[in-house]
Amino acid sequence: MAIRIVTDTTANLPQETLDEYGIPTVPQYVIFGEESLKDVFEISSTEFYRRQAISPILPKTSAPSVGEFEEVFANILREDPKATILCVHPSSEVSGTVRSARPAAAAFPTADIRVFDTRSISAGLGMMVLKAAQMVRAGADIDAVMAQLEAMRDGMRIYFVPATLDYLAKGGRIGRASHLLGTLLDIKPILRMTDGTVESYSKERTHKRALAALRDIALAELQGKRGVFFGVIHAACEEEARALADELCPHFETEMYLFAQAGPAIGVHAGPGTIGLCWYVPKEV
Repeated sequence: MAIRIVTDTTANLPQETLDEYGIPTVPQYVIFGEESLKDVFEISSTEFYRRQAISPILPKTSAPSVGEFEEVFANILREDPKATILCVHPSSEVSGTVRSARPAAAAFPTADIRVFDTRSISAGLGMMVLKAAQMVRAGADIDAVMAQLEAMRDGMRIYFVPATLDYLAKGGRIGRASHLLGTLLDIKPILRMTDGTVESYSKERTHKRALAALRDIALAELQGKRGVFFGVIHAACEEEARALADELCPHFETEMYLFAQAGPAIGVHAGPGTIGLCWYVPKEV
């Protein structure tokens, strides 16, 4: 029985990868005042960061609608009425995507549609989508794919250093790190996602020290490991992110490596200059 995977634009996967595996992608929305644009489809990352830098209006985001998911599901089931549909999406603590996908799935009561909350975002989400697609191509059944996604969800580590907390705070995505607001004159925080929400991990005096500490966190967990799933994400600071990735990658062996610019829907909240790392290390058998 065929398994079809669906995700959304916060996975930050290259279009060629999505095309290769036939993964439909539901767009998030980026809103500048009265103008609503489909993330990636109607506004590129480059154009978004250009506009964000000069816009007097703070952009907002909106999750895909229930109807948009229903349309994707209907298209898949029209092609293959017996298909199992697996939707893999960002943490419901920071996005309404899962809350749109679930009622859409319920509109097809005879179909096997599963909505998976990764408790993750960006490259963490993207690596789960890609691993699921690889397993499906290799012939894995839905139970094996779901077990792998659950293991990755529970073992995924996500740390990031924002250039400023302003965007996370104004967008309401700062989670348990809200206590840092108003105290960060010259302090640069390292944030992490824990159980799907953002929290403070540590604080450094400068951005340079924060990135060095981020590097050390990764090395402490990954030094000498094999089979690592490793992702690097940046918001309009590719050179700095590549330098960090180049410094880290020789110290461990990867099964999967993703390097991506945060798309518009994530850039709204992260803000330019943000660098993040995520990784998953399978348990040794």
